[in-house]
Amino acid sequence: MIKIAKNKSLQNNVIDCLSKIADHRDQNKIIHPLPTILFTSICAIFCGAEGWEDIVLWAESNKKFLSKYVDTSNGTPSYSTIRRLFAVISPKNWDGVTRGIIDCHNPDKKPEDHISIDGKTLRGSKCTSKEIRAMQMVSAFSIENNLTLGEVKTDSKSNEIKAIPLLLDILDIKDATISIDAIACNEKIIKAILDKGANYLLGLKKNQPKLHEAVEQYAKAEGTKIKNLVKDYFDHSHGRITRRRYFTFDVTENISKLGFSKMNTIIATETISSDKYITDKSVKYEWRYYISNHNKSNNSLPSYIRNHWQVESMHWLLDVHLNDDKDKKYEKNAAENFAKTKRFLLNLVKSTPPQGKKRSIRSNLKKVGWDLDYLVELLFV
Repeated sequence: MIKIAKNKSLQNNVIDCLSKIADHRDQNKIIHPLPTILFTSICAIFCGAEGWEDIVLWAESNKKFLSKYVDTSNGTPSYSTIRRLFAVISPKNWDGVTRGIIDCHNPDKKPEDHISIDGKTLRGSKCTSKEIRAMQMVSAFSIENNLTLGEVKTDSKSNEIKAIPLLLDILDIKDATISIDAIACNEKIIKAILDKGANYLLGLKKNQPKLHEAVEQYAKAEGTKIKNLVKDYFDHSHGRITRRRYFTFDVTENISKLGFSKMNTIIATETISSDKYITDKSVKYEWRYYISNHNKSNNSLPSYIRNHWQVESMHWLLDVHLNDDKDKKYEKNAAENFAKTKRFLLNLVKSTPPQGKKRSIRSNLKKVGWDLDYLVELLFV
């Protein structure tokens, strides 16, 4: 990650950081400096640009604003220049710049206790005629700070197994609890978590058939007895009533032989839900199982399970308000860098909401495009 110096203004630091990204263009043919293209693109995407031509249009409409911060003496870059640059920039370098700026906006960031990891498909990046698969972005989400900590790209859902260790490698996760759905139930991922001094809580489904069957049978016979009940409460939301019960119990010797490293505890959750007009047909029951290296007495286990899905709210915001799923870009680096810029925007809006009246994330995202003062505040304050 590119570090931002504390003894310089954030404005100068942001421009300096953009200058440090490797520029692989032919130096004899450069018309527009790298920071000019990148800063212009960031501002335009923040203000709602959804493609390369949109970026050019925004830049032409905001020449006076841009000239305060970058060299615009050679005019506005063409859409093909911007597209090519996004295609050759290393996503890892782009990540370093954006994470450095976010860290400067959050000097009092809380220590990470719970990090949720989940994948999201960028459906617009698929092109059947060109045999291009939809790109997956595997993201790590901080529950304490409500921020995306990092992403890694993969070309298929099954490749998340390979992407997750790469994502863990770029994060500081010591002493945190990593929650992932059942795709992470394999020794390689568990070892990657434990090797970094972190803890795990993973969903357990029938992709591990023998382990799942053994856990399910033991849970029904012994594990879900009342002595193992650690939390029981009701949710009233979206016109539904939901009862959630959490049971924790030690891993038996038989289950341990089928399991993974340092697998100490099983958590069984029962969800009983109904709409507000309760009838026999409207009531639904569902059991889910989780494994963890935590001791069964850890009081945070139910909240780790419930809060894991906050990462889905981030995915929802990206799709509904930033059109993430409709983004049709087929060059992988360009698509990944564009997607990372949207996540950069969402992180900044969450960590630096506008002063005054409290508004929704949607309203604050709109305000970025309508108020250049707020755009400056996001990037430089």
